[in-house]
Amino acid sequence: MNVSKSIRLIASVISLWLVTGCMAEAASAQPQQEQYALIYNGPVSDGDSTKAIADVVRQVGLPVRYLSNIEALSAELDNARVFIVGGTEDDVEPLLNAFTADARSALKTYLQNGGRYLGICGGAFVASTGWSEEEGFVPALGLVPATSDDYDGDFSARIFPISWLGEARQMYYQAGPQFTPVPSPEQVKVIAHFQNHHIAALISSYGKGKVAVSGPHPEAPESWKANAVDGDKMESNIHLAVGLVNELLSEEPVTDSK
Repeated sequence: MNVSKSIRLIASVISLWLVTGCMAEAASAQPQQEQYALIYNGPVSDGDSTKAIADVVRQVGLPVRYLSNIEALSAELDNARVFIVGGTEDDVEPLLNAFTADARSALKTYLQNGGRYLGICGGAFVASTGWSEEEGFVPALGLVPATSDDYDGDFSARIFPISWLGEARQMYYQAGPQFTPVPSPEQVKVIAHFQNHHIAALISSYGKGKVAVSGPHPEAPESWKANAVDGDKMESNIHLAVGLVNELLSEEPVTDSK
């Protein structure tokens, strides 16, 4: 081989090695984007519930990012530690209908790969397999293996007794769901019951991810009691909401329990 050609070949190899190494070093030096709690605050969402849930996730150390348009969900899930849908207006079907086929697919892929979802009240309804109306059964997102139904059909805010992890609590409630499990290979841990022994809150597995839903509002601040029937009975349950979020975010697998 010609000596000059050999030198040029060696120089090319060294240059390629240096460029590749620099690129790898630059890539590794790029800061990782901070994960956040993605909270829905678009049409049908309740502003008070959205704020209360945001306060809870900040207590567990997560920054908050808001999503006002479900069509943008796929792009926002990349760095989301958890996607949250809280309380809503009375009719949740407009929200359910906002979840296009693409949005549903993106959310389920996110959960299958280890993502988290928290639904409270209206956000719990849409996470269920569905509910019955006079016109028939309304299929929902199916993020938890349970159907949903009104515990109390009156939309008035009330304080109801809830058994939360075996502890009797007086908790804020406004037209949220109760749950009936359906057969599924996923694991389900029951968190709370209503007085009628129906499930009020649960955590379930979803592939590598987890989903938590609650009919009542453990995140309710003290100020909510003023507008609730029997408001003077309400206890502060924010620590229970914090505990629920921490359990949802933990890497501990869901253990089936009734």
